[in-house]
Order: sequence, then structure tokens, then C-alpha cells
Amino acid sequence: MCLRGLVWIVASLLAMRVASADTFSFTGMFLADDQIETFSLDVLVTSTVTIQTLSYAGGTNAASQVIPSGGFDPILSLFDSGGTLLNVTNDGSPNTDPSTGAALDSLLSLSLDPGMYTLALSQSDNQANGPTFADGFSEQGAGSFTSTLGCSNGSFCDITGANRDGKWALDISGVESASDNNGSTVPEPKTILILLLGAAGMLCLRRRRKAEIHRATN
Repeated sequence: MCLRGLVWIVASLLAMRVASADTFSFTGMFLADDQIETFSLDVLVTSTVTIQTLSYAGGTNAASQVIPSGGFDPILSLFDSGGTLLNVTNDGSPNTDPSTGAALDSLLSLSLDPGMYTLALSQSDNQANGPTFADGFSEQGAGSFTSTLGCSNGSFCDITGANRDGKWALDISGVESASDNNGSTVPEPKTILILLLGAAGMLCLRRRRKAEIHRATN
């Protein structure tokens, strides 16, 4: 009985792993224009890694969460394990915001070799100074730098002059694991598989021991 249960768990979670396609979804909130959110990405084999923001125009992320439109205009900057700037994208997504008609979400897709990478999310035009992460970003210390674009909020203004907010959302696919700078890790399906198999194995062992004790005392 325990063996059949273990086989069922393995089959179910392998199917879940295939369905998930190693996509990780994150959401959060900036409190100031110059805030930076960073993520650690682990690439196990050479893969096409795709990173897409959704919070400017809205949509449904890979975790099936409905993301409302209205967030700030984002920039994605990718660094290797040594902190060298590899790629920057500002925009690229075809999705348009229902109120402004602008397509300002960012989309980055590229082939990455195995290794650890750092992704930085910032608000346009808070650009990575480069050539390394240690060189910082162009608007650091200017918590309301978008106010010059003319929106009434005084921060989180976009190039159209529209009022936006600090919400952000992004999906990361093609990586082994991903975690944000607050230590929040989205578990990979194989990690869940290991945990559940361990729990199922302990349950089987306890049942077998109970059966052996029962036979020895009767």
C-alpha cells in the first residue's frame, strides 16, 4: 500500500514539474521612486531565461494571479555572479495599459549559461550605471525623481504624465530557482517532491514498525 502511494506521489509531482515549466512569480510594492528590488537566479543548464513584468499594463501571471494595471514603468537589469552588467531592458512587452495606451512593461529573454545571476528591478529612468552592480543606479537617493514628469502624485509618474503607483509584478522562467532580496524563495517542484517523498517514507516506516510490534505481541 505504501509503495503504491509513493509511486502515485512521484507520478503526480513529475507531472506538476512539467506543467510548471520552472516559472516563478513575484509581486511587491515600491515605497519610493529610487527603490531597487533584486532577485537571485540559479541556472542549472544552459537555458533560455525569460523575465517579464506585468504590473504596468496588468494581466495574469504564471501563478494564475490577476495583476491589476497601474504600476510604474519598470526596468530590468541582469548581472552575472561577479556583478558584471549583462543586459538591460526598458519596455519590450506588447501589452498596453488600458488607461494610457502605452506598452511600458519590460520583457527580457536570453540564453544563459549555468551559474548564479542577479536581477534588478527599478523604475524608469533609474538605470544601472554599470559596468558592475557595485556602481549603483543613476537615481539613487532621489526618492521622487519622476515628479519632473508632471503627474499630481509627485512620484510614480510615467512618461505620459499619468499617475501610477508602486506595485510591481514579474514572472521568471527557465531557471532552477529564484528568490528575492527579502529571502522569499519560490520552491521548485522537485524540492516539494523530495519533502513529500520523505514524509510518505516516514509514514510507511511507522506503519511497518507498528505491524511488526503487533505480530510480535500476538
